[in-house]
Amino acid sequence: MGLFHMRRWGIVLLLISVFILLHYFGFLRSLEAMMRKVLNPISSYVYTQTIQDHVVGPFHSVDALEGAYIELYESCLIPEEMEVKNILLEEENALLREQLDFFSGTRYLHTAASVIGKNIDQLSSSIIIDKGADFGIQKENPVIAGNGVLVGTVITVHEHSAVVRLINDNQSHIAVTVRNRDKSIGLIEGGYGISIRMSFVPQNELLRVGDHIITSGLSEYMPYGLYIGKIEAVEKQAYQPFQDAIVQSAVGLDKIRIVSVIQRQ
Repeated sequence: MGLFHMRRWGIVLLLISVFILLHYFGFLRSLEAMMRKVLNPISSYVYTQTIQDHVVGPFHSVDALEGAYIELYESCLIPEEMEVKNILLEEENALLREQLDFFSGTRYLHTAASVIGKNIDQLSSSIIIDKGADFGIQKENPVIAGNGVLVGTVITVHEHSAVVRLINDNQSHIAVTVRNRDKSIGLIEGGYGISIRMSFVPQNELLRVGDHIITSGLSEYMPYGLYIGKIEAVEKQAYQPFQDAIVQSAVGLDKIRIVSVIQRQ
């Protein structure tokens, strides 16, 4: 009897070894594929029944699952997080209202956009916005923030985004005028993302700290009257034909979040 059992186990082990070898060399692929096809629905059913008591309901699509996740996430937000979220929304709405108030008194065609990136090059100053050729944005379009404050011009346009060169970029050159007695005309240039300098103002014209600066309309594609900021300091040198001034932008150029692009009619 013991010998019979030993032979039977020997045959079983031999068969197992044969199946392992056949599987290893790929001779059972067709059979295994057919078995998986038969067993997968059964396995799925068993798994579903096993976890049925732990789920709210079945999700028949990725969208349904995503919606359930968002609903669960929002229901778990603590009051402080909700408060921060509401504050951010209120700030964005206030920025948009400022820009809408500015355009309500003009005939400018415009498109609002959000800032989605910033150039990290220390020698330049530019931002990336989330509107591009798909919204009719073009190169040289002026870009404003706040209540009509010029912050830059579009220099590169992609299908769904655009790059805006800020007025404190060293390659930015915009013709401006001073709201003073002489209506002085000059050129503002960026100082490597640090400052804004106005130059080519005749020495005999009076510039004062606090004078307002607006666009003169003498730059191509740049309309007249866009506000830029105030004179912060005046620099005069003896025997020089022109004087310079340092200009402070009316908005924080490093903290811009929402802008509007003025488009050509």
